[in-house]
Amino acid sequence: MLDQDLQSLSDPQGYYRALGVGPLADASEIKAAFRYKAKLLHPDRNPTEEARLEFLDVTRAYQVLSDPRQREGYERQARLPAPAGMIDPTDPNPQPLTCSRCAQITAQPRYIIFHHVRSFLWSSRRETVRGIFCRACADRTAILASTATWILGWWSPTGPYWSVRALLRNLKGGDKPSDDNLWVLLHQARAFLGRGDRVVARALAEQALEFAETENERVGIASLLHRTGTRVKVSKRLKNRWHPWSYAPVVQALPLLGLLFVLAMAGAVVAFRSHTDDVTADIVVHPAEAGETRHVATEILKVRQGPAPTQPVTALLDRFSTVQVIETVPGSDWARILTENGVSGYVQSRYLFGGPGETQKNRWCTDQKGSPPQNGDVLLRRSGGESKLAVQNHSGRDVVVRLKTQSGRTLLAFFVAKDSSAEINSIPDGTYHAIFASGADYSHACGLFLDGMETFTVPAVQLVANERNTDLALNIPKIGSAATQSHPLPSENFLDN
Repeated sequence: MLDQDLQSLSDPQGYYRALGVGPLADASEIKAAFRYKAKLLHPDRNPTEEARLEFLDVTRAYQVLSDPRQREGYERQARLPAPAGMIDPTDPNPQPLTCSRCAQITAQPRYIIFHHVRSFLWSSRRETVRGIFCRACADRTAILASTATWILGWWSPTGPYWSVRALLRNLKGGDKPSDDNLWVLLHQARAFLGRGDRVVARALAEQALEFAETENERVGIASLLHRTGTRVKVSKRLKNRWHPWSYAPVVQALPLLGLLFVLAMAGAVVAFRSHTDDVTADIVVHPAEAGETRHVATEILKVRQGPAPTQPVTALLDRFSTVQVIETVPGSDWARILTENGVSGYVQSRYLFGGPGETQKNRWCTDQKGSPPQNGDVLLRRSGGESKLAVQNHSGRDVVVRLKTQSGRTLLAFFVAKDSSAEINSIPDGTYHAIFASGADYSHACGLFLDGMETFTVPAVQLVANERNTDLALNIPKIGSAATQSHPLPSENFLDN
């Protein structure tokens, strides 16, 4: 069975595929995907017949998947099968597997089983979340499964036993069955090799050795390694993202650390017999006041027409959006706000934190910036293809290049060092124009330079990738005012995705 069949088993009507998410996506991910797709395909913006039909498919998919009852009924038709034996190793044209949560092609997939427990009175219900994950989605899923267990797993006679077992297995990164991961890694290696990416293919084959248990399996891996060619230089080898240390185990252990802290504090109170037993101290949260500048502290905040949860929603604000508090509603948690672009309405002030959001956003981008990019690193890839791109950087600066479609969507972003060249593989078919940014201290999380960022466009360059034109070239000229030089570009055009 091919990987297309794997996808049809977990998504029989293609609803997840229409939204561009995986079968394990949560409600917020589905909503964000629908908002993005609807914005691109709405008839007011894209009047083509193809866009209209796709818009209807996206709308139908969202109607089903956004309703918990309809989604539960849909998922009863679907299942996420174990990969071993489901992927055809003789497939002459294997397609790359995608993450079960974010639906993006991942260069280093793993098939993982996470555990969570729900207990009530006399019984405990043990459940699993299983799928093919990229590292980021695996960490997030482990945290979600462990959080559910921390909250719901203890409330029966057997609950503590099963909860501890589930938490320990998730802390170790979940269960990674050898047979399933061997199939997944070898399939993905063949897929990338078929696309001409020998570096990734070799790295995947080397990682598959970790799961090989028989001599025949090791011989098969050796044959695939031979097909990738000679061993690549250490500087060009793919870094293994599945190192044992990450933030996920720390987050999962936080409730335990908090419990130990509470027990220690309680012991200190008992031991020292504080003389302030009759004194109570209330924790006071500073309420919003008219005239204050605050920022949104939740992923999405609904702006309503009136100060009640039943009032119509007039707008949605993203995290870190800065707002001005116009007035507060006495005796309630509601406040009327005004955004920087003129949106006004009512929100619950508990989701507004003090000060503008730019400072908090910059701090988050700095904390999550990751390691500095190296020449030729692909920083964002939304899809793959058969073409390759040779890049020459004559701008005199380190740059991050984005290839954008006619509608302004970024499909690929990569880093090219000053006065260097790079070859980027797996360019998807389409017509693109190139823009780039320069600066210092690049943040992988936010996709921008944190210090001195400037943005430019490469003039009069249109890259067309298709089956007849698979070898593309891009020259990034020096920055200046001449027609043949790179021209300044508003930063919002670079960051519009």
